[in-house]
Amino acid sequence: MEVNVGNLPVVTKDTGYAVCRELESEDDNAYIVRMLERLEKENPCVAEFISRLSIQHQDPVAVSTAALLVYRLLESQSESNALSEQLDIG
Repeated sequence: MEVNVGNLPVVTKDTGYAVCRELESEDDNAYIVRMLERLEKENPCVAEFISRLSIQHQDPVAVSTAALLVYRLLESQSESNALSEQLDIG
């Protein structure tokens, strides 16, 4: 199992590939829009931070997309680590 840095998981290549497949499986920005809507409900402080940061830049869509993908990578790795611990597959 990967070592955590503080409470944040270290993202594996497999998790990165899985998140890329999630992103590529939808048309346009549907994946990103859905992520932001979910984040607004589940973690409003982070959603607001991403929104405020992105509007300060020339390409707000790129900034918010990058931030949301990093969040999803960490979230997905955390889910994977928890499942591995439950199944004791280390």
